Amino acid sequence: MVDAIILTGPTASGKSKAALELASKIKGEIINADSMQLYRHLPILTACPSEADKTKIQHHLYEVLGDNDLGSAGWWYHEVCDLIKQIRSQNRMPILVGGTGLYLYTLAHGLSEIPGVPDAVRQQAREFAKKENFHSIVAQYDPIAAQKLHPSDTQRLTRALEVRLATGSSIYEWQAKTLKKSSFSLAKFALLPDRQHIYEIINRRFDHMIAQGAVDEVRQMMQLSLRADSPLFRAVGVPELMALINGEFSQEEAIERAKQSTRNYAKRQYTWIRGQATDYTVFSEWSKESVKAIVNASKFNK
Repeated sequence: MVDAIILTGPTASGKSKAALELASKIKGEIINADSMQLYRHLPILTACPSEADKTKIQHHLYEVLGDNDLGSAGWWYHEVCDLIKQIRSQNRMPILVGGTGLYLYTLAHGLSEIPGVPDAVRQQAREFAKKENFHSIVAQYDPIAAQKLHPSDTQRLTRALEVRLATGSSIYEWQAKTLKKSSFSLAKFALLPDRQHIYEIINRRFDHMIAQGAVDEVRQMMQLSLRADSPLFRAVGVPELMALINGEFSQEEAIERAKQSTRNYAKRQYTWIRGQATDYTVFSEWSKESVKAIVNASKFNK
């Protein structure tokens, strides 16, 4: 019998709705595997589960990080390992739902045990991150990371710099060392509908988000004292709506650009899932047959 189910798919593929249905049939509890849904402040734009859905099925790790918190694959890994043990001890089934490939890969393949970073060093790296030539600064300390990471990827560049400053080694050297791997047996499934169909859903869903108040949500977020490297600033759709609020884009242009960014994100998720094809059972649509296949493959009742 498996210890947990992974149900992934690109944004707007319907995986959250599918997880709710599955959880109701197998005494399941849902665990978030989306890096943006960890944070408060953007429940509309990050498509967090509604309060009604949370009432129907127990949900974990949604909107748990505050203004100055910074999630990571390592933090998520340890939280999820504890949750899986807790849920299984109650004879219930953990269902991990989300499209953050790095998180899911870490759970399945292991985590490098990088030493902790002192607060003073972490703050030093954050101060460096405010500088316009930050990528060049990282290159001086960790050329490996600078070569691998895009100059706009401030979060990962900051993490790379703080690890280098604290340990004297590149984060990539640490990651190349022996991984700490969980002993969980995972049943892995992906929902991968037709891409053009997903794009159409993305466009309609973003219009619905705007109608629900996504612009006001971003405006309120901008008024908070968020850390400069907060991932919320890079959440899909946020840069475009911030530009709208700042008068840089018209509403029509901001919405169209945000839709395009979301479609680009979905395309990257498609690529990642297809790269994991040997590990995942892939469904092109969610149906009674999909549910039956997951239940049978995972041997829940044996």
